[in-house]
This record gives sequence, C-alpha cells and structure tokens, in this order.
Amino acid sequence: MSEIKKGLSRRTFLKGTGAALAGAALGGKFATQGIFAPNVVRAQAEVVLAVQEFTHDILRQVLPQFEEETGFTVTLEGGPVSGNDMLTKYSTAFASGSSPIDVFSDADDSSPTFMRAGWLEPLNDVIPQETWDDFPPSMQPHIDGFLSIEGERYRIPHEFAVGYFFTRKDWLDEQGVAAPTSWDEVVEIGKMFADPANGVWGTTDGLVKPALLYVYMAYLTAQSGGSIFDFDEATGEAFQFLYDMIHTHQIFPEDALNQDYTAQNELYMGDKVAFMRQWPFFQAVAEGNAEWYADDKMVIELPPAGPAGSKSWIGGWGWSIPKFAPNMEGAKALIQFLTSKEIAPILAEQQGFLLTPRYSILEVLPEDDPLVQAMTLYAENDVFAARPFHPRVAEAQTVVDDMASLFLTNQASLSDVLRQGQQLIADLDE
Repeated sequence: MSEIKKGLSRRTFLKGTGAALAGAALGGKFATQGIFAPNVVRAQAEVVLAVQEFTHDILRQVLPQFEEETGFTVTLEGGPVSGNDMLTKYSTAFASGSSPIDVFSDADDSSPTFMRAGWLEPLNDVIPQETWDDFPPSMQPHIDGFLSIEGERYRIPHEFAVGYFFTRKDWLDEQGVAAPTSWDEVVEIGKMFADPANGVWGTTDGLVKPALLYVYMAYLTAQSGGSIFDFDEATGEAFQFLYDMIHTHQIFPEDALNQDYTAQNELYMGDKVAFMRQWPFFQAVAEGNAEWYADDKMVIELPPAGPAGSKSWIGGWGWSIPKFAPNMEGAKALIQFLTSKEIAPILAEQQGFLLTPRYSILEVLPEDDPLVQAMTLYAENDVFAARPFHPRVAEAQTVVDDMASLFLTNQASLSDVLRQGQQLIADLDE
C-alpha cells in the first residue's frame, strides 16, 4: 500500500493543514452520539436539499438508499455559487422565520452571518461523534473558526477547497518550458501563449462580483504576504500585479471581470488558456468532458510564488440545516446520511466539491487520484494559507470586491482604493 493510502503523506497533509490554520480559535468538546441508523424514520415527506447543480447527478446515485431506508423523498434544488449569493437568496426568508429548504450547502463567507443571526440549527446533537472524529486534528481550527460559535457547531464540511494551479502541460512541453514558478515567470511564460486578438490568454479566472473577484485577490494577497482586509502595502502589490496582467502585459482577459467559474472553465476547455487557478471541482468537470480531457491538459503544479512564496488559501463549503426547516426530522436524517463514513467517501470519489480530508475518504481514494496527489504536494511545500477572517466577512469581502473593481477598471488610483478600503473596513469594525 502506498504512503498516501497509509496515512496521508497522508500524514504530511494533515500536518500541513494544521499549520496553515494555527491562528484560529479552538472550540468545545462533544458528547459521544449514535451514528445514522437506517429504518428509524418511516414518514412519507419531502426533504429539500439545496446544493450546486453540478453535484446533483452524483447525489442521485446515493439518495435512493436514503429514501428506501427512511421513507423520506429528497428533492434537489440548485444552490448559489458564492457566499454572497447565499445571503441574497436566503436571508429574507430566514429573517422572517421561514425557509424554502431543509438542508443546504453553505459557504465559509456566508455561514458566520447565518450563525450569528440565529438562523441555523445546532449540529452538536445531530451529527454523531464518530463522524466528527473522522476529521483530522488539523481541520479542527477551521471547523471552530468558520463553522462554530463558542463550541456549538452549525455546519459540517463537505469540501476542502484550495485554489489549485492547473496547467496545460501539453502546451508547455511543446514550447520546451516548465510551469511558471514565480510572478515574473507568469508574465514571461504567459506572453508566450497570449494572443488577445484571437482570445487566447496566458491565464484567467472568474472575477465577477459579488465574491469571485475577492477570491482571486485573496489568492494573490496570500502570495504577496498582505492582510487583505487591512488594505496594506502587500495587498496593494497583489492589486497591482493583477492590473498589470490585464492592462500592461495583456496575458489576462479584462472580460474576466464579468465572468463566473463556468465561463472560466469553458475558456480553459476551449483551448484558450495556458494555466489558471481554480477550485478542486474543476477536476471532475474536466474529466466529465470526455471528448476534450487528457491528463496532460490539466496538470496541477505549485502556485507561482509572489513575494511571500507559493501560497493558496483554504476554505470550503459544508452542510447546514436552517432553524426553520419545514421538515426538521427529515433534514437531520439526511445530513447524518450524507456525512456518514459510509456515504461521504462514495461522493468524494466522484466530485472534488464533496471531498474533505477525512480518514474514511482518504482510505478509499486511489493513490493516483489527482486531488489526493495535489493535496500532498501542497502540504509538503507549505502552500496552504488560512482563509482571511473578519467577523462580518461577507461585507468585508464586498469592500474588497468594490475597491479592486474600481482600480482594475481605471476608475480610481491604487493609493485611493487602499485608503478608502481601510476606511470602509474600519466602519465595519465600529
């Protein structure tokens, strides 16, 4: 058995994630609870599950088992693609004491707002202790920082998200060059491939507001060594680097400011991009495009290093239950089922958006799985950086979105947006 399958080096990965999140607060202890038991509930009733649509086909493979064992029926609904969209879609209903859904996939940047508003059902007495114990100790700071308040857990992770650096190795090999390892090389190698007149670019990302521009700015700021919500000098370096890629070097499409991840992925799979940052779910999306996919078209390499090194921040999504779920009994049964040590690995094998570094999951993934290999590579090279935290994180991210947009579209100078950003964050802290 390989070292990865034995323990996550696997062991190295677990250590690496812990180091990245060491600054987060620790939470409380939990009583041992029973695991999900089939044939306990027998009540014909609908359970509405909201999650991004690209997971629906995979979920449909396991939901019949849940329906057979419980008597509930599950209806899948498309979920928002960002935390800001989550707040827009559900806050009004939750604030009125109602909910259109029973279980939903929620993001790091929206769940703190939902938790503090008292709109989520506590999961301490819902998720069995053996499921919590299936997460390595290195995940604990993230769970306590973004999924809990004072030891009370309101969300359970189903995705460990880090921005991976996907490269067209086939293109690089044809030119006799390696993947870029620094910001300077991003520009140098990007120019070798960029052909703006024909819509071909060195790199790209989805930067549409709300939230996606923030994601990429936080990625670059981790590499520059900045504290993005402080709008410090190193944050300014990240802003300037993206500006230069777009306007000065023309290796990054300005249209990306109006594009989401679907458009970004289509550009890459349309043979228009040499390398890019993207979340793990892209692995499954690309593999599903059988006519296009080949191993050397999307090799994951280390992120190009900025002044602070090769870094990429981690975050994730997880399952939550609204406090006003119409079918609370069904919601609790479903969340137990989806996160059980039996079902979670089945889902993770087929979709990176449903992959977390749980022991039960890593035991079943093949040693040559690209995402397992990438996790280990990034851990061994100390790539993982903690997700920037702010008590009002969704609003703080909007400030970054707005200030970066003003600068990138030539509506304000860098010094102006850094100064205004600092003031807007200070206003949130009052």
